Amino acid sequence: MPHIPHVPHVAVFEHHSLMRRGLESLLSSSPLCHLAALLAEPGGPGSADLRVDAVVYGPPDNQVRGLAQGVRRLAAHGRVLVVSDFGGSESVTDVLRAGAYGCVSRQADDEELLRAVVTVARAGVHVDARLAPRLHTELRQSPAAPVSALARRESETLRWIAAGLTHGQVARRMNLTEATVSTYVKRIRSKLNVGNKADLTRKAIELGLLQEERPKSNAGATPRFTENGND
Repeated sequence: MPHIPHVPHVAVFEHHSLMRRGLESLLSSSPLCHLAALLAEPGGPGSADLRVDAVVYGPPDNQVRGLAQGVRRLAAHGRVLVVSDFGGSESVTDVLRAGAYGCVSRQADDEELLRAVVTVARAGVHVDARLAPRLHTELRQSPAAPVSALARRESETLRWIAAGLTHGQVARRMNLTEATVSTYVKRIRSKLNVGNKADLTRKAIELGLLQEERPKSNAGATPRFTENGND
C-alpha cells in the first residue's frame, strides 16, 4: 500500500476574536494540516484531554509577564508555536527556553504561518524572519549559560549543527571525518540530555552559541533557525 503522510493536527488558542477567525479560516482550508480545536484561552472547555501535533498560541497583547508560563502549560497539549509581536519586555529567547518550538510575528503572511505550523508539528524549530533581529539582540545581551560540560570541539560542532549544517558539511568545515562528527553529536546529546535537531537548536540558543560566526553559505541572509526535526 502507498504511504499516506500524516496530516498534522493543530489546536489554536487565540485571545483576539478577529485573529482567531482568521486562523480558523486559514488552517481549516489548508490541506497541510487539520484544525482540531479552536479556543480563546488555555483551560477552556474541551481542552483538558486535548493532544495535537502543534498548538498555535496567540497571547493577549498586554501579557508581558507569564508568557513563558503559558508556553509550559500548553506544552502538555502539543508543540507550541507562539504568535506575537513580542512588544515590551517579552523575550523570544525566554519563550524558546520555556519549550516553544517556534515564534511568529502577528504580521506574518499566510504562507509564513503555515510553514511555521508544519515545521513545529514535525518537531522542528521556526523563528519568523521579522523576529530574528530581536532574537539576535537578546542573544548578544543575555549572558551565555556555561558550556563546561562540552569540550571545545563539541561546542563548535553543536554551533554548526544548530546553524543548519549537515554532518558532512560540519566535517568539511572542521576538517574531520563525518564519523567523528557523528560521534561528537552523540556525546553532545548524552551530555546535554537532548534528542533531535530541534532540541539541539534550542540548547545552542540557550548556551549562546548562535552568537558566533554564521556559516559562509548564509552570509548576508537573515537567520531563520528553521530545522526539520529529522536526523
